[in-house]
Amino acid sequence: MPSSSTTDLLTLDARDTHIAARTRRAGYAEQYPHEFTVRAASARGGTTELAKIVNRHGDWTFYDHAAPSGQGLASGYIIDLRAFRAGLIRHMQDGYPLRFGDTLNIDGTGFRWFDIRSFPAKPKLVVARG
Repeated sequence: MPSSSTTDLLTLDARDTHIAARTRRAGYAEQYPHEFTVRAASARGGTTELAKIVNRHGDWTFYDHAAPSGQGLASGYIIDLRAFRAGLIRHMQDGYPLRFGDTLNIDGTGFRWFDIRSFPAKPKLVVARG
C-alpha cells in the first residue's frame, strides 16, 4: 500500500484545547471511508503520533482527506482524542473489540488504522464530520 501523506501531530491551541491536524492523500476517503490512521512507527526513532496521543497530547484531531484535484479538502472528521484513548483502554483492559491494523511503508515509517465504527458509542469518538 502506498504511504499516506501526513504530519505527525501538528497541534493548534484554542483556549486550553489542543487540536491535532492530519491530512491524507486524495483517493483514500473512497477506499477507506470509515478509517482514520495514526503514525505508529518512525524510521529514525522519533516519537510517533500514536505515542503522543497515548501520552495525552492533544484533545481533538481534525482528520481529513485531500480533494481529488489536490486543491482543498474532500472530507474529514473531528475526533475526540479523549474518546479515542478511552476506546484503547477498554480494548486493552476489557478486550473491547476495536478493529485496527498496522501498515508499514517502504521508507521505514508505519501507521495504525482504526475503524471508527468499532469504537464504543460513549464517549462519542466522532464529534463532527463533513
